[in-house]
Amino acid sequence: MYNFFLRCFLILSLVTGIVITSNAQEDNPLPYTSKESVYDMAPQFPGGPDAMHKYFTEHVQYPEPEKSKMIQGDVMLKFIVTKKGKIINVAPINGVPGGPNLVKEAIRLVLLMPDWIPATKNGKKVETEYNLSIPFRL
Repeated sequence: MYNFFLRCFLILSLVTGIVITSNAQEDNPLPYTSKESVYDMAPQFPGGPDAMHKYFTEHVQYPEPEKSKMIQGDVMLKFIVTKKGKIINVAPINGVPGGPNLVKEAIRLVLLMPDWIPATKNGKKVETEYNLSIPFRL
């Protein structure tokens, strides 16, 4: 009988220790070091989002194969905005299924954009990568 109580006590102690340990880990998570932001102010199209929308509306040349097939969607591009606001290294992240010419048109539009207002970090202009989604709608 004594052994039975001893075993129960040991099992109960072990289970209680596991519960207390797991609760303590939730209260005190491992140290987390946040990554320093690349910039304080993101790069911007001159005139802001409304001006960028107007730019796309005025300059888009919807590719004919996609237009006749009513293919629509968003093309995601990445590029670098230099310290001088120039756009370089434009590359697609994703395209629209069945619409390879939409990617080509999105790249053309971005390469023809006016210089951007560059990102800043600690009051200084910095080069940064930027992702941009370009919608194609009929």
